[in-house]
Amino acid sequence: MDLDVLSWNCRGICNDATVRALKDLITQNRPQIVFLCETKISRREEFERLQHALGFAHAEAVLSEGQAGGLGFFWSDEVQLRMRTTLAHHTDAEVVGVLSWWLTGFYGYARTAEREQSWQLLRALSDLDSLPWVVIGDFNEIMNNGEKIDGPLRAERQMQGFREALGYGDLLDLGFHGSLATWWNSETQLRLDMAVCTPSWFDLFGHSKLFHLLPSDSDHIPILLRASSVPLVPRPKYHRFKFEAYWVQHPDCAGVVEEAWRTDITGTPMFYIAKKIEHTRICSV
Repeated sequence: MDLDVLSWNCRGICNDATVRALKDLITQNRPQIVFLCETKISRREEFERLQHALGFAHAEAVLSEGQAGGLGFFWSDEVQLRMRTTLAHHTDAEVVGVLSWWLTGFYGYARTAEREQSWQLLRALSDLDSLPWVVIGDFNEIMNNGEKIDGPLRAERQMQGFREALGYGDLLDLGFHGSLATWWNSETQLRLDMAVCTPSWFDLFGHSKLFHLLPSDSDHIPILLRASSVPLVPRPKYHRFKFEAYWVQHPDCAGVVEEAWRTDITGTPMFYIAKKIEHTRICSV
């Protein structure tokens, strides 16, 4: 079955702004499955309220310990899923159909000293089944220094563990469309969020694409996997352009605005402003 999976490290979902941002993402992209990292939801009733707000018929939660961690896995009635394991750093499900396959939402350990536990988990999961397999989420590591912008070089031994775990599971990088980085701070930008799959999964969904979406109220951007067995058709957009205050946190924001407002416009003051805003929208896409 062809379907879309949205993955996002939302850095806490218990506030109105982030919930609105997530609802906008769902409205714009219409995924059948949503995987969230770092929900920071520690109470079951809060998670159920979020599920109701998002409008998904089914959900599985890994509650956080205080203000740390927490996962959310949501799916619609369009998908027949059989949940397998749900622990602090992953959710695991079988997508049931004529040709069943395996989907894992992955949240890598954030501390460098604990990173080897991520790779042990990935290797252990790969030993569980021979179904076609795809893994999506925040791995909290890069595969090489080409996946970072600015800042000091990453230690080779730190990235080697990640590459070896992918090799052990025969997992291939699905690549991406959009900006390189999925996470940033004041010093550097990194591609931490991605999707990887086995060759057997790609045999089923050989026209799949992973999209890096626009920044959305977190220091991680959302990513969208469109799992498709046929060539993808571009989707029309149904949302109006509106400025979000958290966009100014993205390192490309100032450049986008400067480029848009350099456009020469003649006309009344209001026409001038409206056209500048329109060009800002075009440059941001």
